[in-house]
Amino acid sequence: MDQTQAPIIEPDVSFARRIIENGGDTLKKCFQCGNCSAVCNVTPDNAPFPRKEMIWAQWGLKDRLIGNADVWLCHQCNDCSAHCPRGANPGDVMAAIRNISFAHFAPFGLGALFTSKKYLPLLLLLPVVLIGVAVSFGSKQGFMSIKPIVFSNMMPVHVIDLVFLPTVGLAALAALIGVSNIMKSFKARTPGVSGQPGPMIPAAIKTVLGILKHEKMAQCEANAPRTIAHQMLFYGFFALLATTTLVAIMYWINKLGIGSVSATPLALAHPVKLLGNAGALLAFIGVSIIYKRRLTGDPKNVGKTGYYDSFFGTVLFWTITTGILAEIFRLIDISPAAFGVYYIHLVLVFTLLVYAPYSKFAHMLYRFMALTYSNAARRSKERVE
Repeated sequence: MDQTQAPIIEPDVSFARRIIENGGDTLKKCFQCGNCSAVCNVTPDNAPFPRKEMIWAQWGLKDRLIGNADVWLCHQCNDCSAHCPRGANPGDVMAAIRNISFAHFAPFGLGALFTSKKYLPLLLLLPVVLIGVAVSFGSKQGFMSIKPIVFSNMMPVHVIDLVFLPTVGLAALAALIGVSNIMKSFKARTPGVSGQPGPMIPAAIKTVLGILKHEKMAQCEANAPRTIAHQMLFYGFFALLATTTLVAIMYWINKLGIGSVSATPLALAHPVKLLGNAGALLAFIGVSIIYKRRLTGDPKNVGKTGYYDSFFGTVLFWTITTGILAEIFRLIDISPAAFGVYYIHLVLVFTLLVYAPYSKFAHMLYRFMALTYSNAARRSKERVE
Protein backbone atom coordinates (compact mmCIF):
# COMPACT_ATOMS: atom_id res chain seq x y z
CA MET A 1 0.00 0.00 0.00
CA ASP A 2 1.33 3.44 -0.94
CA GLN A 3 1.79 5.73 1.97
CA THR A 4 1.94 9.50 1.61
CA GLN A 5 4.33 11.19 3.99
CA ALA A 6 2.99 14.36 5.54
CA PRO A 7 5.19 17.44 5.14
CA ILE A 8 7.25 18.30 8.18
CA ILE A 9 6.93 21.87 9.43
CA GLU A 10 9.80 23.12 11.55
CA PRO A 11 8.92 26.43 13.23
CA ASP A 12 11.81 28.82 13.79
CA VAL A 13 11.04 30.89 16.86
CA SER A 14 14.18 32.97 16.36
CA PHE A 15 13.05 34.03 12.88
CA ALA A 16 9.63 35.07 14.21
CA ARG A 17 11.49 37.11 16.83
CA ARG A 18 13.57 38.78 14.10
CA ILE A 19 10.38 39.80 12.31
CA ILE A 20 9.12 41.38 15.51
CA GLU A 21 12.45 43.16 16.06
CA ASN A 22 12.41 44.53 12.50
CA GLY A 23 9.05 46.25 12.83
CA GLY A 24 6.49 43.44 12.86
CA ASP A 25 5.84 43.73 16.59
CA THR A 26 2.08 43.29 16.12
CA LEU A 27 2.51 39.89 14.46
CA LYS A 28 1.07 37.83 17.32
CA LYS A 29 -2.23 39.74 17.21
CA CYS A 30 -3.24 38.10 13.92
CA PHE A 31 -6.00 35.47 14.28
CA GLN A 32 -6.22 34.61 10.58
CA CYS A 33 -9.55 36.21 9.70
CA GLY A 34 -8.37 36.81 6.11
CA ASN A 35 -9.62 40.39 6.00
CA CYS A 36 -6.16 41.62 4.91
CA SER A 37 -6.18 39.59 1.69
CA ALA A 38 -9.80 40.52 1.03
CA VAL A 39 -9.17 44.29 1.05
CA CYS A 40 -5.83 44.27 -0.79
CA ASN A 41 -6.14 45.75 -4.29
CA VAL A 42 -2.86 44.32 -5.63
CA THR A 43 -2.81 40.76 -4.30
CA PRO A 44 -3.13 37.97 -6.89
CA ASP A 45 -6.38 35.99 -6.78
CA ASN A 46 -4.32 32.79 -6.84
CA ALA A 47 -2.62 32.29 -3.43
CA PRO A 48 -3.32 35.85 -2.25
CA PHE A 49 -1.22 37.70 0.32
CA PRO A 50 -0.71 38.72 3.09
CA ARG A 51 -2.82 36.21 5.03
CA LYS A 52 -0.59 33.25 4.24
CA GLU A 53 2.53 35.29 5.04
CA MET A 54 1.07 36.21 8.43
CA ILE A 55 0.58 32.59 9.48
CA TRP A 56 4.01 31.62 8.12
CA ALA A 57 5.56 34.52 10.03
CA GLN A 58 3.85 33.48 13.26
CA TRP A 59 5.33 30.03 12.85
CA GLY A 60 8.71 31.43 11.85
CA LEU A 61 8.72 29.60 8.50
CA LYS A 62 11.76 31.37 7.11
CA ASP A 63 12.10 29.17 4.04
CA ARG A 64 8.59 30.08 2.89
CA LEU A 65 9.04 33.81 3.43
CA ILE A 66 12.57 34.70 2.41
CA GLY A 67 12.61 34.75 -1.37
CA ASN A 68 8.82 34.63 -1.71
CA ALA A 69 8.04 37.09 -4.53
CA ASP A 70 4.68 37.95 -2.95
CA VAL A 71 6.51 39.71 -0.10
CA TRP A 72 7.82 42.16 -2.70
CA LEU A 73 4.55 42.54 -4.59
CA CYS A 74 3.28 44.25 -1.43
CA HIS A 75 3.73 48.05 -1.78
CA GLN A 76 2.86 48.69 1.88
CA CYS A 77 -0.33 50.47 0.90
CA ASN A 78 -1.48 49.58 4.44
CA ASP A 79 -5.07 49.05 3.34
CA CYS A 80 -4.70 45.71 5.15
CA SER A 81 -3.50 47.38 8.35
CA ALA A 82 -6.22 50.04 8.24
CA HIS A 83 -8.92 47.35 8.01
CA CYS A 84 -7.38 44.79 10.39
CA PRO A 85 -9.86 44.20 13.24
CA ARG A 86 -7.10 43.06 15.58
CA GLY A 87 -4.44 45.70 14.87
CA ALA A 88 -2.03 43.07 13.56
CA ASN A 89 -0.79 45.50 10.89
CA PRO A 90 0.12 43.02 8.13
CA GLY A 91 1.74 45.83 6.13
CA ASP A 92 4.36 46.28 8.85
CA VAL A 93 4.97 42.53 9.03
CA MET A 94 5.52 42.32 5.26
CA ALA A 95 7.91 45.30 5.49
CA ALA A 96 9.79 43.56 8.32
CA ILE A 97 10.25 40.45 6.18
CA ARG A 98 11.63 42.62 3.37
CA ASN A 99 14.01 44.28 5.84
CA ILE A 100 15.37 40.89 6.86
CA SER A 101 15.68 39.99 3.17
CA PHE A 102 18.05 42.91 2.48
CA ALA A 103 20.68 41.42 4.76
CA HIS A 104 19.91 37.85 3.69
CA PHE A 105 20.52 38.37 -0.03
CA ALA A 106 23.30 40.96 0.22
CA PRO A 107 26.64 39.36 -0.76
CA PHE A 108 30.11 39.54 0.77
CA GLY A 109 28.73 39.20 4.31
CA LEU A 110 28.19 42.96 4.64
CA GLY A 111 24.42 42.92 5.16
CA ALA A 112 24.74 42.79 8.96
CA LEU A 113 26.37 46.25 8.97
CA PHE A 114 23.08 47.79 7.85
CA THR A 115 20.79 46.20 10.42
CA SER A 116 21.50 48.54 13.33
CA LYS A 117 22.44 52.16 13.94
CA LYS A 118 25.42 51.03 16.03
CA TYR A 119 27.26 50.39 12.75
CA LEU A 120 26.41 53.81 11.30
CA PRO A 121 29.61 55.61 12.48
CA LEU A 122 31.70 52.93 10.79
CA LEU A 123 29.71 53.17 7.56
CA LEU A 124 30.04 56.95 7.45
CA LEU A 125 33.72 56.91 8.37
CA LEU A 126 34.71 55.21 5.11
CA PRO A 127 33.38 57.91 2.72
CA VAL A 128 34.44 60.73 5.06
CA VAL A 129 38.06 59.50 5.04
CA LEU A 130 38.11 58.41 1.39
CA ILE A 131 36.78 61.70 0.08
CA GLY A 132 38.94 63.64 2.52
CA VAL A 133 42.05 61.92 1.16
CA ALA A 134 40.89 62.58 -2.41
CA VAL A 135 40.43 66.27 -1.66
CA SER A 136 43.85 66.46 0.01
CA PHE A 137 45.62 65.10 -3.05
CA GLY A 138 43.37 66.34 -5.85
CA SER A 139 42.34 69.87 -4.92
CA LYS A 140 43.93 73.05 -6.21
CA GLN A 141 46.04 74.93 -3.68
CA GLY A 142 44.00 77.67 -2.02
CA PHE A 143 40.77 76.52 -3.72
CA MET A 144 38.69 78.19 -1.01
CA SER A 145 39.83 81.64 -2.14
CA ILE A 146 39.59 81.10 -5.91
CA LYS A 147 36.78 83.08 -7.53
CA PRO A 148 34.31 82.27 -8.92
CA ILE A 149 33.54 79.22 -6.81
CA VAL A 150 34.10 76.05 -8.83
CA PHE A 151 33.58 72.74 -7.04
CA SER A 152 36.06 70.95 -9.31
CA ASN A 153 38.77 73.10 -7.75
CA MET A 154 38.19 71.08 -4.58
CA MET A 155 37.27 67.75 -6.15
CA PRO A 156 38.22 67.51 -9.85
CA VAL A 157 35.96 65.39 -12.04
CA HIS A 158 38.67 62.83 -12.74
CA VAL A 159 39.23 62.45 -8.98
CA ILE A 160 35.49 61.98 -8.44
CA ASP A 161 35.58 59.29 -11.11
CA LEU A 162 38.60 57.69 -9.45
CA VAL A 163 36.69 57.47 -6.14
CA PHE A 164 33.22 56.64 -7.35
CA LEU A 165 33.64 54.45 -10.42
CA PRO A 166 35.38 51.53 -8.64
CA THR A 167 33.18 51.71 -5.55
CA VAL A 168 29.93 52.06 -7.48
CA GLY A 169 31.18 49.26 -9.74
CA LEU A 170 31.57 46.99 -6.70
CA ALA A 171 28.10 48.03 -5.58
CA ALA A 172 26.72 47.11 -9.01
CA LEU A 173 28.40 43.70 -8.76
CA ALA A 174 26.89 43.21 -5.30
CA ALA A 175 23.49 44.21 -6.66
CA LEU A 176 23.75 41.70 -9.52
CA ILE A 177 24.64 38.92 -7.08
CA GLY A 178 21.74 39.87 -4.85
CA VAL A 179 19.33 39.89 -7.79
CA SER A 180 20.62 36.50 -8.95
CA ASN A 181 20.14 35.08 -5.45
CA ILE A 182 16.64 36.40 -5.04
CA MET A 183 15.52 35.28 -8.49
CA LYS A 184 16.57 31.72 -7.66
CA SER A 185 14.46 31.98 -4.50
CA PHE A 186 11.46 33.37 -6.40
CA LYS A 187 11.50 30.34 -8.68
CA ALA A 188 11.72 27.94 -5.73
CA ARG A 189 9.49 29.58 -3.14
CA THR A 190 6.76 31.68 -4.75
CA PRO A 191 3.35 30.07 -4.14
CA GLY A 192 0.70 29.82 -6.81
CA VAL A 193 3.16 29.28 -9.68
CA SER A 194 3.07 25.98 -11.53
CA GLY A 195 5.64 25.19 -14.20
CA GLN A 196 8.06 27.63 -15.75
CA PRO A 197 7.14 31.33 -16.05
CA GLY A 198 6.73 32.85 -19.47
CA PRO A 199 9.26 35.03 -21.34
CA MET A 200 11.00 37.50 -19.03
CA ILE A 201 11.68 40.32 -21.51
CA PRO A 202 7.99 41.08 -22.31
CA ALA A 203 7.28 40.75 -18.57
CA ALA A 204 10.08 43.23 -17.78
CA ILE A 205 8.73 45.72 -20.33
CA LYS A 206 5.29 45.44 -18.76
CA THR A 207 6.85 46.00 -15.34
CA VAL A 208 8.74 49.10 -16.49
CA LEU A 209 5.60 50.62 -17.99
CA GLY A 210 3.72 49.89 -14.78
CA ILE A 211 6.44 51.47 -12.64
CA LEU A 212 6.55 54.59 -14.82
CA LYS A 213 2.83 55.01 -14.22
CA HIS A 214 3.04 53.82 -10.60
CA GLU A 215 -0.02 51.75 -11.41
CA LYS A 216 0.28 49.41 -8.41
CA MET A 217 0.87 52.19 -5.91
CA ALA A 218 -2.01 54.15 -7.43
CA GLN A 219 -4.33 51.39 -6.22
CA CYS A 220 -3.49 52.16 -2.58
CA GLU A 221 -6.23 53.74 -0.51
CA ALA A 222 -5.03 54.18 3.08
CA ASN A 223 -1.64 55.46 1.90
CA ALA A 224 -2.88 57.15 -1.29
CA PRO A 225 -1.16 60.55 -0.71
CA ARG A 226 2.20 58.80 -1.02
CA THR A 227 1.68 58.05 -4.71
CA ILE A 228 2.16 61.56 -6.11
CA ALA A 229 5.05 62.25 -3.73
CA HIS A 230 6.73 59.00 -4.73
CA GLN A 231 6.33 59.85 -8.42
CA MET A 232 7.93 63.26 -7.85
CA LEU A 233 10.85 61.66 -6.02
CA PHE A 234 11.18 58.91 -8.62
CA TYR A 235 11.30 61.20 -11.66
CA GLY A 236 13.33 63.84 -9.83
CA PHE A 237 15.95 61.30 -8.81
CA PHE A 238 16.36 59.97 -12.33
CA ALA A 239 16.56 63.53 -13.68
CA LEU A 240 19.44 64.15 -11.24
CA LEU A 241 21.08 60.88 -12.24
CA ALA A 242 20.78 61.84 -15.92
CA THR A 243 22.23 65.28 -15.18
CA THR A 244 25.24 63.80 -13.40
CA THR A 245 25.83 61.40 -16.28
CA LEU A 246 25.58 64.15 -18.89
CA VAL A 247 27.97 66.42 -17.00
CA ALA A 248 30.52 63.60 -16.78
CA ILE A 249 30.17 62.89 -20.50
CA MET A 250 30.59 66.59 -21.33
CA TYR A 251 33.70 66.79 -19.17
CA TRP A 252 35.38 63.84 -20.88
CA ILE A 253 34.41 65.10 -24.34
CA ASN A 254 36.38 68.28 -23.59
CA LYS A 255 39.16 66.48 -21.74
CA LEU A 256 39.81 63.95 -24.49
CA GLY A 257 39.50 66.53 -27.27
CA ILE A 258 36.59 64.70 -28.89
CA GLY A 259 34.72 67.97 -29.22
CA SER A 260 34.00 71.25 -27.51
CA VAL A 261 30.98 71.52 -25.22
CA SER A 262 30.03 73.69 -22.26
CA ALA A 263 32.25 73.35 -19.22
CA THR A 264 31.09 73.35 -15.62
CA PRO A 265 29.78 75.23 -13.79
CA LEU A 266 27.01 75.43 -16.36
CA ALA A 267 24.92 78.55 -16.82
CA LEU A 268 21.52 78.45 -15.13
CA ALA A 269 19.82 78.57 -18.54
CA HIS A 270 21.78 75.59 -19.92
CA PRO A 271 19.46 72.66 -20.72
CA VAL A 272 21.44 70.23 -18.58
CA LYS A 273 21.38 72.67 -15.65
CA LEU A 274 17.64 73.17 -16.12
CA LEU A 275 17.16 69.40 -16.06
CA GLY A 276 19.22 69.11 -12.88
CA ASN A 277 17.47 71.94 -11.07
CA ALA A 278 14.04 70.69 -12.08
CA GLY A 279 14.98 67.20 -10.91
CA ALA A 280 16.31 68.56 -7.60
CA LEU A 281 13.10 70.50 -6.97
CA LEU A 282 10.88 67.53 -7.81
CA ALA A 283 12.94 65.15 -5.71
CA PHE A 284 13.08 67.55 -2.75
CA ILE A 285 9.33 68.11 -2.68
CA GLY A 286 8.63 64.40 -3.09
CA VAL A 287 11.05 63.20 -0.41
CA SER A 288 9.93 65.97 1.98
CA ILE A 289 6.30 64.88 1.72
CA ILE A 290 7.21 61.24 2.25
CA TYR A 291 9.54 62.09 5.14
CA LYS A 292 6.89 64.30 6.81
CA ARG A 293 4.24 61.60 6.47
CA ARG A 294 6.61 59.05 7.98
CA LEU A 295 7.24 61.33 10.96
CA THR A 296 3.76 62.71 11.58
CA GLY A 297 1.27 60.43 9.80
CA ASP A 298 -0.93 57.76 11.37
CA PRO A 299 1.29 54.64 11.55
CA LYS A 300 -1.71 52.50 10.59
CA ASN A 301 -1.82 54.32 7.24
CA VAL A 302 1.83 55.09 6.53
CA GLY A 303 3.41 52.07 8.23
CA LYS A 304 5.89 51.77 11.04
CA THR A 305 9.23 53.47 10.46
CA GLY A 306 12.07 51.06 11.17
CA TYR A 307 15.83 51.50 10.94
CA TYR A 308 15.98 50.61 7.23
CA ASP A 309 13.34 53.27 6.50
CA SER A 310 15.09 55.86 8.66
CA PHE A 311 18.53 55.18 7.18
CA PHE A 312 17.40 55.30 3.56
CA GLY A 313 14.96 58.18 3.99
CA THR A 314 17.40 60.34 5.94
CA VAL A 315 20.33 59.76 3.58
CA LEU A 316 18.14 60.38 0.54
CA PHE A 317 16.63 63.57 2.01
CA TRP A 318 19.98 65.08 2.97
CA THR A 319 21.67 64.01 -0.27
CA ILE A 320 19.11 66.05 -2.20
CA THR A 321 19.07 68.90 0.30
CA THR A 322 22.84 69.32 0.48
CA GLY A 323 23.03 69.28 -3.31
CA ILE A 324 20.56 72.18 -3.46
CA LEU A 325 22.27 74.08 -0.63
CA ALA A 326 25.70 73.66 -2.20
CA GLU A 327 24.47 75.28 -5.40
CA ILE A 328 22.77 78.12 -3.50
CA PHE A 329 25.92 78.90 -1.50
CA ARG A 330 27.96 78.80 -4.73
CA LEU A 331 25.63 81.24 -6.45
CA ILE A 332 25.65 83.70 -3.53
CA ASP A 333 29.45 83.31 -3.29
CA ILE A 334 29.97 81.98 0.24
CA SER A 335 33.01 79.74 -0.17
CA PRO A 336 33.26 78.04 3.26
CA ALA A 337 29.58 77.09 3.24
CA ALA A 338 29.61 76.05 -0.42
CA PHE A 339 32.63 73.77 -0.17
CA GLY A 340 31.68 72.44 3.27
CA VAL A 341 28.17 71.46 2.18
CA TYR A 342 29.51 70.04 -1.10
CA TYR A 343 31.88 67.80 0.87
CA ILE A 344 28.96 66.52 2.98
CA HIS A 345 26.99 66.04 -0.25
CA LEU A 346 29.71 63.83 -1.73
CA VAL A 347 29.82 61.74 1.46
CA LEU A 348 26.05 61.26 1.30
CA VAL A 349 26.10 60.41 -2.42
CA PHE A 350 28.69 57.73 -1.65
CA THR A 351 26.55 56.42 1.20
CA LEU A 352 23.44 56.36 -0.97
CA LEU A 353 24.91 54.71 -4.06
CA VAL A 354 27.76 52.51 -2.83
CA TYR A 355 25.69 51.06 0.02
CA ALA A 356 22.57 50.68 -2.14
CA PRO A 357 22.64 46.85 -2.40
CA TYR A 358 22.55 46.59 1.40
CA SER A 359 20.07 49.34 2.29
CA LYS A 360 16.39 49.83 1.54
CA PHE A 361 17.51 51.31 -1.80
CA ALA A 362 17.78 47.67 -2.93
CA HIS A 363 13.98 47.46 -2.83
CA MET A 364 13.94 49.07 -6.26
CA LEU A 365 15.77 46.10 -7.76
CA TYR A 366 14.08 43.37 -5.74
CA ARG A 367 10.58 44.71 -6.29
CA PHE A 368 11.28 45.15 -9.99
CA MET A 369 12.39 41.52 -10.24
CA ALA A 370 9.40 40.31 -8.21
CA LEU A 371 6.95 42.22 -10.40
CA THR A 372 8.67 40.95 -13.53
CA TYR A 373 8.58 37.37 -12.28
CA SER A 374 4.94 37.79 -11.31
CA ASN A 375 4.08 39.16 -14.75
CA ALA A 376 5.96 36.31 -16.44
CA ALA A 377 4.08 33.80 -14.27
CA ARG A 378 0.80 35.65 -14.88
CA ARG A 379 0.23 36.21 -11.19
CA SER A 380 -0.28 39.97 -11.35
CA LYS A 381 -3.78 41.11 -10.57
CA GLU A 382 -5.40 43.39 -13.11
CA ARG A 383 -7.54 46.06 -11.53
CA VAL A 384 -11.19 45.92 -12.50
CA GLU A 385 -12.89 49.32 -12.39
